[in-house]
Amino acid sequence: MKIESIEGYDKRVNGTSLRGYINGDYSSLVEAFGDPLATGDDYKTDAEWILVLNDDVVVTIYNYKSGKNYLGANGLNVEDIDRWHVGGKTNEGLLLLDEYFEENSIRLGVDLDR
Repeated sequence: MKIESIEGYDKRVNGTSLRGYINGDYSSLVEAFGDPLATGDDYKTDAEWILVLNDDVVVTIYNYKSGKNYLGANGLNVEDIDRWHVGGKTNEGLLLLDEYFEENSIRLGVDLDR
């Protein structure tokens, strides 16, 4: 699978919404995709990966309202977050990520938003 990381704003991200979750630790995400390219929005998110899978499927991976940006001293450090939101335009990106994790023995699980 081809995976491209996007830095900063990209219009392809417009229209994405929550599709599901990744269960796993920050270090496993860094191992799979490198350091997060975005440090969040300084409000509701602390770390974010923006990925394009197979040249056309946009996926965002981010924490939401669980970290220090939103909760201050009561928030989790990004290294301690173990449930990540996954955004996309369809569920295809989440399913592709699940396949990628399984094929590469990456210890991350995927849950569809219900």
